[in-house]
Amino acid sequence: MKFEYTEAITPELVQLLEQTTLGTNGAMYRHLDVPERIYQTDSPLCFSLRRNDHLLANITFCKRDFGLYLRYFAFDKRFQSKGKARQTIQKSTLKQEIEEVFKNVSKEHPGTMNMCYAFIDARNARSKWMSEQFGFQTKAKLATQTFSRRFPKKSMRISKEVLTQEHLSLIKSKYEQYTAYFDHYLHQGELHCLRSAEGTLLALAKFTNVTWEISRLPGKMGGFLVKALPFIPVLRKMIQPKKHQFLVPEAMCILENNAALLTEFLSGVLYMQERHTMLWWTDERDDLYGQVKNKVNWGILHQILGVSPVDVVVRGAFEPKEPIYVAAFDMI
Repeated sequence: MKFEYTEAITPELVQLLEQTTLGTNGAMYRHLDVPERIYQTDSPLCFSLRRNDHLLANITFCKRDFGLYLRYFAFDKRFQSKGKARQTIQKSTLKQEIEEVFKNVSKEHPGTMNMCYAFIDARNARSKWMSEQFGFQTKAKLATQTFSRRFPKKSMRISKEVLTQEHLSLIKSKYEQYTAYFDHYLHQGELHCLRSAEGTLLALAKFTNVTWEISRLPGKMGGFLVKALPFIPVLRKMIQPKKHQFLVPEAMCILENNAALLTEFLSGVLYMQERHTMLWWTDERDDLYGQVKNKVNWGILHQILGVSPVDVVVRGAFEPKEPIYVAAFDMI
């Protein structure tokens, strides 16, 4: 068995990912918008393992100027259980073939600073174990911060705008020095902006609509909560496990890192988009997050779930000294 290389997303890969449930010990969920989103993948490098024309496994990287992002590391459902995954990966042939993929992709793309990185739920024992088998080490931490409102408040100061040099200059002033910063996805779709009466730009971010099927929430009571949610009036608006729709922000910029401004902005965007929850993934070292995390009322989901950690794992000698820039696409 050998991995075949292509730079095209195939229908087989879409089918494999549609059937994949992500997570183990923490949250468990399945992406419901794979067919729409996967073809947006930036510069994909796809390695697929087949047997009898059946796709058994796929490793897909996004080639970026600064490194390689490990976007997909998916196995056929027969390998999904923890036991089988470990037993299978320990078989020397498959393990060697996967190791060859990592070696070859680094060799073929030497201009990527020897950096290959991925984001892994810190509670996902299976993915953590797999990443360690292939030389990945945790080099930074992200926070998964929920923001929820049962009745989001409308803000007349928020509007949608097409990306301009004004927006890009503000975003670059905050994020250009961050590790893994790139603006590819900012050019797709519109931004939400909050402006003063005089037209001064006070806040902006790009928001992506996401749909998941959730089979388990984080925490000890996560399995019970998913079953109980439809019967809890306060919560059933926030999370609908069979088809949970929420927003994910990227490139969040708030004037002077003002907590009240951030609250108005996030609640107003929820109102505009007719949503009740959002998940914001950000480096724990991000200055905005550090200044507002204890000042904002994040909502009832935060009270129940808290902040879930995500490990930034890196293969290679690269040490990210600055906070990591998180593109929404990479998390969804």
